[in-house]
Parts: sequence; C-alpha cells; structure tokens
Amino acid sequence: MSATKRLAAALALAAVAACGHGRAPLERGAVTTPLAAAPGAPAWTASDVQALRRQLAAVLGASALATSGIAIVDADGRPLFERRDLAPMTPASTFKLLVGTTALDVLGPAHRFVTTFESDEDPSDGRIDGDLYLVGGGDPTLTSDDLRGGAGAVKRDGVRIVTGNLVADATMFSGPEVNKAWDPDDLQYGYAAGTSALSLDQGTVEFHLVPESVGAPARVDVRPRSDAVQVAGSPITGYATLLSITRDAERNRFVFDGRIAAGAEQSFWRPVTEMPLYAAEVARSMLARRGVIVEGAARTGVAPVVPHVLWRHDSPSLAAIVHQMWLESNNHFAEQLLRALGALRGAGTEANGAVVERAELKRDGVPENGLRVVDGSGLAPTDRVAPLTLATLLARAALGPDGSVVVNALPRVGIEGTVRYRQLTDALGRVRAKSGHIEDVNSLAGYVQTRRHGRIAFAFIVNDRRADDGPVDDGIDKALDVLARF
Repeated sequence: MSATKRLAAALALAAVAACGHGRAPLERGAVTTPLAAAPGAPAWTASDVQALRRQLAAVLGASALATSGIAIVDADGRPLFERRDLAPMTPASTFKLLVGTTALDVLGPAHRFVTTFESDEDPSDGRIDGDLYLVGGGDPTLTSDDLRGGAGAVKRDGVRIVTGNLVADATMFSGPEVNKAWDPDDLQYGYAAGTSALSLDQGTVEFHLVPESVGAPARVDVRPRSDAVQVAGSPITGYATLLSITRDAERNRFVFDGRIAAGAEQSFWRPVTEMPLYAAEVARSMLARRGVIVEGAARTGVAPVVPHVLWRHDSPSLAAIVHQMWLESNNHFAEQLLRALGALRGAGTEANGAVVERAELKRDGVPENGLRVVDGSGLAPTDRVAPLTLATLLARAALGPDGSVVVNALPRVGIEGTVRYRQLTDALGRVRAKSGHIEDVNSLAGYVQTRRHGRIAFAFIVNDRRADDGPVDDGIDKALDVLARF
C-alpha cells in the first residue's frame, strides 16, 4: 500500500476511533484553564496603543533586547507594538508553533496515528506461512511497552509460528532519519533522535545502569532487550558519576567508559539508527519471549494490502500530542508531525511538510517574510521566521474552529513546562507561551489575556550572543506584565 493510501486510511480510521484508547496521563494534561478572546472587550484606542508602546519601551531596554525582533498584535492580528517585526530570525523552539498549529488544522485535534501488525495469512491455525508486517503510521509517541502489548495481541490471536520474516514498513516517511542541518554535537543525545514512520521510544534506547560495590563493574541493562543493540566496555562503580556513552557511526553499538556513583540506579537514553529495522528486531525478540517464533529475519520492506490486522494501536489524540510537544519542547514530536504533513503530498519529507505549512500561512493571510523551514523543531540554526509571522499565526489560529485547542495546548508561563521558571507578577496565570533556546537565541511567543482588551498574541526573538543573559528574560517578563495590565 502506498504511503498516501496508508495516511488516508489512517485518517479515516481516526475519524471512527476519535474516542479510542489514548493513554490517560497524556490526555489529562491536554485541556486546562481557557484563555478567552473576551468578546465585547473595549477596542484599542490610539491613546491605549500610545501608552502601551511607551511602557513597553521603558522595560525593553536591555542591550540584547534593543536588537531583538518583537511583534505584538491584538486578537484580530492588528499591530500594537513592533520592533524589527519583519526581520527573518532564528526562532529555536518557538518554531514548533508552526508545525503544531498546522497539524491541528490540517489533520484535526482528534486525529490518531496508527501502528499495526498485519498478515496476508489467516492465523487461525496458529501458523503464518509468510511474513508478519509491522506497519508504522508516524506515531511520535509509540513506546516499547505499546509494542510489547502488540506482541501479546499476536499471541492471543493464536499465532505460534511465522515461517517468513518480520518486516517493518516505515514507507509513509522518506528521506534521511537525521536532519543534516543539525549540529553534529547534538546527535549523540536523545533530544536529537531521528525521524521515522516507525519510531520506538522517541527514537532512543534506554541504558539502565545498576552500580555494584565500589571498584566493581556496574551492570548495564538494555531496555527494551533485543539483539539490535550491542554494548562494549563497562562503567566502574565509584563515588561519583562521570560517564561517556558513544555510538559507533551508522551502527547501534554503544561504548561505555567512566564510572557511575554507588547506591543509585540511573538511566540514560541515546538515539538509535536505522529505526524501522531496530523496531523490527525488538518486536521479533518480544514475540519470541511470548512463544511466537519468527523463523525468518527482521528486515524492512513494504507491506501489501493485507486482509488480517492482528493488532492495531492508536496514539493519543493529536491535541494531546501537540500539548505535550509544546509543554516539554519535544523535538521528536515536532519532526514526526512535519513529515506526517509531508505525507499528505505523497512523500513524508521535511520539504513536503514545509509546503503544507506555507499553504496554511498563505490561506490565513500570515506574512512569510524570509521564512525558511529546515526542520519542524527549531533545532536547526538555519531556520528563519519573522516575529510578525509567529504573532499573526497565533492570532489567526486562536480565531479558527479549533482555536481553544491551540490556545489551551500552550503551557502557562511561570507555572508549568519549559516556561515554569519565568518571573511574572501581574501576568501570572494570564500568559500561555512557547519558549525557544539554542546558542545565541532566546525566544518566546504566545498569548496574553489582558485585563480590559481580551487576548493578544506576541512574539519575542533575540538573536544575540547575550541572548541568555538574565536582563533579556527580565525584560521580556516585565513586558508581559505590562501587557497583562491593559
């Protein structure tokens, strides 16, 4: 089945199963206190805007903020304050606002990504003469526990032996797993894991280290267990943790060196490569532990249109996924969503995802000045977006049919998520926003519920070597307090 047909089928199934079995912890966090547009609120007068600009200028005096890009617009997208608002800038993780709002609008908040075990053989006699297919639908949240449940479902279907291979089909997405524009130094960490239509544990493997007595080698448990990952070296149990974990290029072989502190077990996550093959090998091991023998090998391929679905796993709703992505600034979720958008055009690539994003901006009349979409997460330092693009995008999204979903998916500033440590006074409880930080970049974009004029949208982007200085955060936080008082 082609990637386009599979996505169409997934959309159709999601419409039927919109109230399906998402995981409770993710769902519970998806809806919180609303941030309303306040219908009937007094319009912004010329004197209001003048007073606002005067007060903002007084608090935005930090040296790095003087060169920042700032766009603040009212609920209808009309400008209230601007400073270099049309300058294309590096957004860092505020770029996730673009992929999140686009995905919610195009796929719908109820959309769920589907992963299946499939067979073209009727397994009623306990035997599949041929291949067993593990088909990925782009789920960014799929875990090894989910897959373990799938292996159990295959066993409950009565399957005892598969004479063929276990074939992983991840053809909904295409292109390299890892974005070539990312800093190579980031690629050893879980936050820069690759992207695949069949991605397990957000593209990572867990190494659980169990210390022994001081001076003795610590035990390294690989989770999930399989032959897909090899471990070399052994950390020594000591009085402090000083550990290195390096992966061989293009292979899932990890070398351990250093020591781990006695007395406390610790876990570390590292990205895996060849993600579909890795998932197939893990699945084959899980099936074997349940007494389901796959006589062939784990490999990748394309699943035919098959009549037997042995297991189907639905992801949490897209609304819940976007909320978690924005709350914890999850790069993997953003990259998966960008390629899922690209799959709507036939090939799940970053470039096709960018085309879908641009079409949404154009339809809603959002300016695209200098927009450059390199990835979905904002991890690439070569991404570019103007502050006015982000602020207008947010204003338009809040007025759309799923506006309340978009607004409430953002974390409350000073309270939760990556924005919980910001210091607000008058604005506390009135701001929802997404932050962004990479080297020389400090950004924040979201909504403020003003006291008299309802909701407004804003974007601050600082591209400066002083971007992470305290005065930058202080200035932005004070500006939010000013906005909240109007």
